[in-house]
Amino acid sequence: MADGNSSLVYDESDSAAWQVHRIAPGCLCCAGNLVLRVTLNRLLRRPPAQLFISLADATHVDRLRAMLEAAPYDALLRLEPVLTA
Repeated sequence: MADGNSSLVYDESDSAAWQVHRIAPGCLCCAGNLVLRVTLNRLLRRPPAQLFISLADATHVDRLRAMLEAAPYDALLRLEPVLTA
């Protein structure tokens, strides 16, 4: 989630159903690539049933998908179509 004030903000009273991990602002395929990879690696040690990645801007969504479709994530993730709002 790009904005901590979003209507989709994590509700801690519902912690059994959801885990939300925020990554510092920045393009996830450029400047934030290392932070994204470290966070994903930690999450995938105990893989969730579903993983949603929300971006503030879809400018580089194709590059992000390409990264997630490459090793090692290609063996760990099954990507679904991009959802846009």
